Amino acid sequence: MTRINTSPQLSQTAARSEHQSFSLLADELRFDASAQFMALTLDLSQGIKTCLSLIHASHLAREEDDDAYPPMLNVADTEGLTRMAMAAAGVLSERAGSHIDILNASHMKAGEQTLSN
Repeated sequence: MTRINTSPQLSQTAARSEHQSFSLLADELRFDASAQFMALTLDLSQGIKTCLSLIHASHLAREEDDDAYPPMLNVADTEGLTRMAMAAAGVLSERAGSHIDILNASHMKAGEQTLSN
């Protein structure tokens, strides 16, 4: 039978982590929804730009058909990066839609409170 070490010393060691996750935001902004959305937008848009640049360069290299300068990506990898860029754009679009819904709801609520006063 396998024994699992549940001693307090083991659990205290696991609880203390030296790792801090990367963030583009200052510590004071890490829990600000607008700042988080802007950081996500920056990160995803840079990733989409990189994917599209690699895809474009690979398409150009295939069109030129020069053995000295083969495409950076094969056709399958190009397709994979295309789908990843599409998925990233979809995530960004969904998040933006959610933020707009929240802003519209809070604006409507503020307008209703003004009318009731």
